[in-house]
Amino acid sequence: MENKVHIIYEKVDGLIQASVGELPGAISLGASVEEARRNLDEAIEMVLEGNRLLAEEVAGSSASII
Repeated sequence: MENKVHIIYEKVDGLIQASVGELPGAISLGASVEEARRNLDEAIEMVLEGNRLLAEEVAGSSASII
């Protein structure tokens, strides 16, 4: 299943920065929009994997949420 997200492109120090508004931490840089977008795909995967691992860790803990 694919999700649609908003990609924000900005010029930063001569490079293109790409970020996802709906996914804090998913940020990449590239020499071109295309490169920044390709790098962003990897950043999205890394953030989602980190979030998944954190959720598993929290779910497996004995902490109580009140």
